[in-house]
Amino acid sequence: MNLGTFRDDIEHSRLHFAEGLLRLGFVEQARGWVGSIKHPSGSTKVRIELTPAFPFRQPKVTPTDPDGTPWSWHRELDGSLCLVAEGDHENLWWSEAEAFIEHVAEWFERADASWAEDRPDLDLDRYFTPGPDPRLYLYDELEHRVGTWVRFRPGQHHTMRLASSGVPPRKRTKHLKDAFAYVADLGSLAIPPRSWDDLARRLENSETLERKIRDRVLQVLALRYDRGGHPGAILLRVSHEEGSGIHVTRLSSAPDTKAARVARSGLASSELTRYKVAVIGLGALGSFVADLLVRAGVTELTLIDDDVIKPGNLVRHLVGPAAIGMSKVDAVATHLKYQHAVDLKLDPRVESANPDSVLLLVRDHDLVINATADFAVTAAVHAVSRATGKHSLSAALQNDGTSYRLDVLPPLESASPLPDSSTSRPDHSDEYFEAGCGSPISPTPPHAVVEAAAATVRHAVGLLLGKPINRSGEVRNLAPAPDAP
Repeated sequence: MNLGTFRDDIEHSRLHFAEGLLRLGFVEQARGWVGSIKHPSGSTKVRIELTPAFPFRQPKVTPTDPDGTPWSWHRELDGSLCLVAEGDHENLWWSEAEAFIEHVAEWFERADASWAEDRPDLDLDRYFTPGPDPRLYLYDELEHRVGTWVRFRPGQHHTMRLASSGVPPRKRTKHLKDAFAYVADLGSLAIPPRSWDDLARRLENSETLERKIRDRVLQVLALRYDRGGHPGAILLRVSHEEGSGIHVTRLSSAPDTKAARVARSGLASSELTRYKVAVIGLGALGSFVADLLVRAGVTELTLIDDDVIKPGNLVRHLVGPAAIGMSKVDAVATHLKYQHAVDLKLDPRVESANPDSVLLLVRDHDLVINATADFAVTAAVHAVSRATGKHSLSAALQNDGTSYRLDVLPPLESASPLPDSSTSRPDHSDEYFEAGCGSPISPTPPHAVVEAAAATVRHAVGLLLGKPINRSGEVRNLAPAPDAP
């Protein structure tokens, strides 16, 4: 398809949609197509506009009488209907006028039912226009600060961090870079506020706050609210303009709390905090395994390796140039503590694994992961796990990074071990040897390391939670099929 054909297809889609609206009784006007939508409580006249992004974005639908349709969380700031969720775009179904109008009718039917069983999205930010301040305001738990003043101070990368409580000075100084905010509670919101008048009706001391805004003492409001039992917050810039009253704009803001930092870790993250895991081998694979374990929710890790970070390690390793010369375990531990602002219990051990140390590791941890690709260590882990009855996991990249192998040691429920998956190493005319290394450098690409690490952690989480993915483990070929283009 060339660009001309692409544009012709889009124009055809727009004409097809317009013809569909005509058949449904809509009339074309200067600002779009106008017609009525029937629903249980009557009918509502709406205007439908095709945005420049159509058909990749749905049409815009706005009641011709904005206040004739009740305001709700399912309307945009400009009064248009919020019709399509982020994940509801399969096959661009809205490009067919009949299907789209049916969807709009369902919207009004749900509105007539007062949005029963509504999902409590905390998207109050949509109902205020963004202000000119580009900085990101970071706040902590605001519940215990309601009714007080707080101070935001400049941080790195255009951030403003909530530093402490503090009353704004009586006289603003020219060079004062801090921002002061008053914390208030809007309570439970059935309808999103969209203006100062809406906010004032919900604030207990609105008259006092309005006076402070007019006197230029109050310029930032930090507001808590509740929707469907879920707490949210929004930061607003407030100012008084002669002749137009109080103007409200939205500041870019985000919670900087433990809950916010672990919310995207997965449903099992809180349960994984109970387990203690050891990772033997903190090279490329082991370093990413440790990182993904922490991201998944594991907070107690023992790290074992006796090697140091060299420049050649960096392309496949978790850590960066600042770690050159550090022991691998200290480098990874430092990275994890800096990168993840959660309470971690890390035990970095600069040592090599031997049968005695493996025995202690298996005994004292909920799971041991061997990422050394060392046959002797793997054999020791297998023997100790079999003797103690505690299962371990061994992970390795094989065949120049074209496959990975994950072994549950010993296999669960007396399952058969995975078959041998190694192949003979092909002759390479471009092999690279490095001083201090007896074997040529493995050509394993970085993306294979990350893919193997992700699979390792997926299996590790399954073993920890008693929901193993496979009783023996997994072998996966990462190379393209022989007949692949």
